[in-house]
Amino acid sequence: MAWLVLPTLLLAVAISIPIAPSPSEAAITQSLLSSNTSMESIAAVLTSQSDLVSWGAMVQAANVTQMLQNSGNLFTVFAPVNSAIQVAVEHDLIMCQAEDYLDQPCTSLQALFNSTSLPQLVLNNIVQGQWASTNLTNGMSLQTLGGAVLQIVKTSASLQVGNSTVLQQNVPATNGVLHLIDSFPLHNAAFNTSMIASLELAGDFGPFNDSQRQVMVSNITSVLIPFYQQTRAVVELPDGGLANPMPLLFDPTLGQKPINSIRGNFSYPLLSNITRPSNDTDLAYMTVLQLGTLIRTKQITSVELTSVFQQRLKMYDPTLECVITFTDDLAQQQAAAADALLAKGTYLGPLHGIPYGLKDLMAVPGYLTTWGAGSFKTQYLSQPAQVYTKLQAAGAVLVAKLATGEMAYDDVWFDGFTKNPWNIAEGSSGSSAGPAAATSAGLVPFALGTETGGSIIYPANTCGVTAHRTSFGLVGRSNIMSLSESLDKVGPFARSAADAAVVLDVIRGRDPGDPSSFDTHLDDPFGLDVLDLTVGYLPNTPPIALETFTGIGINLVSVSMNYTAPAEAIYNIVLNVEAAAHFDHWQRAQLDDLNVRQDLWPEALRNARVIPAVEYIQANRARTALIQQIDAFFAGNGLDAFIGPSTNETSMGNVVSLPQMVIPVDFEPVALGSARQQPVTVGIYALPNQDSKVLALAMAYQSVTTAHLMRPPINEVEPEIVQECLQYSRCGQAEDYNSSETINATYISESG
Repeated sequence: MAWLVLPTLLLAVAISIPIAPSPSEAAITQSLLSSNTSMESIAAVLTSQSDLVSWGAMVQAANVTQMLQNSGNLFTVFAPVNSAIQVAVEHDLIMCQAEDYLDQPCTSLQALFNSTSLPQLVLNNIVQGQWASTNLTNGMSLQTLGGAVLQIVKTSASLQVGNSTVLQQNVPATNGVLHLIDSFPLHNAAFNTSMIASLELAGDFGPFNDSQRQVMVSNITSVLIPFYQQTRAVVELPDGGLANPMPLLFDPTLGQKPINSIRGNFSYPLLSNITRPSNDTDLAYMTVLQLGTLIRTKQITSVELTSVFQQRLKMYDPTLECVITFTDDLAQQQAAAADALLAKGTYLGPLHGIPYGLKDLMAVPGYLTTWGAGSFKTQYLSQPAQVYTKLQAAGAVLVAKLATGEMAYDDVWFDGFTKNPWNIAEGSSGSSAGPAAATSAGLVPFALGTETGGSIIYPANTCGVTAHRTSFGLVGRSNIMSLSESLDKVGPFARSAADAAVVLDVIRGRDPGDPSSFDTHLDDPFGLDVLDLTVGYLPNTPPIALETFTGIGINLVSVSMNYTAPAEAIYNIVLNVEAAAHFDHWQRAQLDDLNVRQDLWPEALRNARVIPAVEYIQANRARTALIQQIDAFFAGNGLDAFIGPSTNETSMGNVVSLPQMVIPVDFEPVALGSARQQPVTVGIYALPNQDSKVLALAMAYQSVTTAHLMRPPINEVEPEIVQECLQYSRCGQAEDYNSSETINATYISESG
């Protein structure tokens, strides 16, 4: 998702001119030379007419004269002469980068041209020392003659221009050194036609002529910028898309959404012959339906069950780093209330008294909602997420707010790096990192996560746990941090697909705070006959999954995806623009500097600033084309669903809003002699609002297999792996846990 934009450097040397230069060239040349500059060493190699013609053309194209007039001051400008570069290479003055490491000076022109980065910069004081590094200030903006805007980052120890480290500072102006700075200050530079020309390159439009650009400059400064400021003032707060949704609502059915709003409920099975295990570990790995039976038959109280999971969370969180906030007091209160209701003869359903966790994007009044980011780690939200309210009404017990990657990106958060329980030498993937890891490790019976572009699918695949990416709009998202209001979805992680169906039945439906949500009738997945379904299978579907579905009697047909609309491009444009709007204030206030992973959202949302509004609309129009192509794929092959690798169609699945189940089907050893395992999963996909089909197929698979019940080997990991301190991990340095909410809140707000 992160983009790398490299500025174009204009290279040259201070030289004597063997032929009469044009007036503009002469003026520029004069500005480059100081009175005591000698000319002997490099001038000899610059004798060809073509070199000077090339230099003049480049100078003219860069409009240096206009730049001088606009800025008043200029860094050294150098001619782009190959022979001059050759001299610099021969004198080891340019550093080359290979495989992401700056290692040594370039050994040849070919090495320079093959380098994966720009040459490092050498700052000089050629114009009477006026722009020596001592005169540069941290945060100063510079613009290259190639049009790139660079930022000065200056500390007591180093100086950077853009992404390049200045190798030498305050170098005397001699022609034995190749000087590579080509920028000028833009602190107070007025918006001008040269900037419009740069925007044309960044936005891939135009080119316009100078008179057209001048009109644009006038309109942008006098009309559009005030418009931007006026509309922004209405919606810039709060961050995170918690209010002011767009009126243009995404509909993945293109107007064919089911009109039957009679919701109905699923007829989950009432289990019998379920008895309480003799130890708490076996208890922790029971399914929701099994645990619900124990509570309903009063073999265990909710308070007892809640205590078991609270203890497991605190036992394994130092290893997995999957919890942001423990909700100990709240959990005990809710568990006691569930027990009191049952004692009076009131049973609320299969989630009555069942502990669970929420991804820490979801607001719970009285508790921190950190979004996993340092800039929000002390944030309290006063209104609850509707999914929390619905789970509370169903009698469920919240035991923890679980880790999310920073602002829903990956598995690193402000105070940790969430691990995969099946292999703690790696992250759990993200951003629903905590819900996936905690459910997989038996720390909660189920948890809610969110997905925008893989944040349920990827951690479920990595952690070998059952998960459900729901259809867009099926579950309301009020008071949940939003990246993209046309892509975000909420879904459960659970021990089994049947558990996921039970959770979905509670949380689905219209949310008054989410205009995209709706009530609709779903077929009961517990009563759906999967033998009536036609299921396609993609290349590279795990063979064990094919064998099992065939054994069940599912009608399988071989298919290949044939859409042509660019799913990944659509996804990235839509996501980044909408996320940048939801975090506009955060970015303008420079709170992005607090993120641990500067290469993720901070970089991506800066890049999003140059995506033109026209291209955002075009991406959404291409999204319609993709939806139509996927509809045709299902219809043309006569499919009710298809199966394939869990993570191969992530962009397409999210752009089109296909519901998807991820279920583990096998495990493979990570290394010889190691207990650590690599989960193998399969994805089950259907058209929007046909979630019942993917749930029913997953339940049918799990009814004849046991991979979903396997337990990760957290206690059997090699000592050297346990002791390894991974980058971004807190490495056992977390504060002591305490059931007191006051102490816990202090731990959260002071950590990171």
